[in-house]
Amino acid sequence: MTEQFTTLKTQKVLDLCSGIGGFTLGHLISGGFETVAFCEINSYCQQVLNLRFPHIPIISDIHDITVESLCRVGVREVDGIIAGLPCPPFSLAGKQKASLDERNLFGEFFRIFRSFRPQSAIVENVPGLITAESSQFFCGVLWEFAQMGFDVEWGIVSAASVGAVHLRERVWIIAHSQSSRRGTSWSQYTQSGANPASVGGSDDDDFQKHRFTNSVYPERSRRVEYTAFALGRAAGIAQPTSSRGHDGFSTGLDGCLLTHPRLTPWMCAATIPSFHRLSRNEIAALPADSPKEYCQLYAEYQSKRKQQTEQIKALGNAIVPQCAAPIFERLKRILSQQEKNP
Repeated sequence: MTEQFTTLKTQKVLDLCSGIGGFTLGHLISGGFETVAFCEINSYCQQVLNLRFPHIPIISDIHDITVESLCRVGVREVDGIIAGLPCPPFSLAGKQKASLDERNLFGEFFRIFRSFRPQSAIVENVPGLITAESSQFFCGVLWEFAQMGFDVEWGIVSAASVGAVHLRERVWIIAHSQSSRRGTSWSQYTQSGANPASVGGSDDDDFQKHRFTNSVYPERSRRVEYTAFALGRAAGIAQPTSSRGHDGFSTGLDGCLLTHPRLTPWMCAATIPSFHRLSRNEIAALPADSPKEYCQLYAEYQSKRKQQTEQIKALGNAIVPQCAAPIFERLKRILSQQEKNP
């Protein structure tokens, strides 16, 4: 499998909305990619990234990502962009405000994409992205890629298909360039003295002035060229045949996994021990040195609980690396074919 990719140079990627690094861990499993910079605003996730990848710079705010800001942290080449953009605007569990949600960062993603003109992109989000605003938002995403000369493939992959005991379906989008600028790095423009803002084309300035909203959707009569592709099948992943929430496991196996005597205590156990909080009268009744010791222990307990909350939130929002790995394999296959047939 790996021999067909030996001639493909390592792809340098920019990781947007990085979380705790699940996307980057996915390409470490696959191989052939190198993350040159993270973009993550959450302080807890930044701590995890610093511990896990101390050599990779982090830019906190996606709005600060520019050619110049990356150059300042030593990044002068970007071949691809990977992005796990915020899902609340599209989640079925939320209000599904999509383009009207201030957490929608697709506008910033396309601003960055147009600025750097990378060779490829991978975007991950919840399946609600496909149905948001009567599917018009997703059509707009495809159109933005298509009008820049990129072919697009997408599909839904579940964590259950890589061995997890939960469903966790996510839509994955692969965009790859077929234009004559394929493989041209934006660093060549900066080194030649060209204005970085002009790399994406003359309409970039106008594009950056507005968010990715209904105002940039293509007319329904306009034909959009893109490719629908079953990513799961391409990656050799057995996809569930039912679309009614079935996770690919039999009912009997589900019961076994959820009630197995060796698994249940481990899955349900609290990582932070309980702490009995005393009343003021109980604290006052403690021996002379005990109240101070009790308050110190309680402060440590609260700190651990806060860290646990951040940890659970980060894990809940994280990309499953084992799901990302076959997506990177698919992209490598595409890029390899392009190298053979330029």
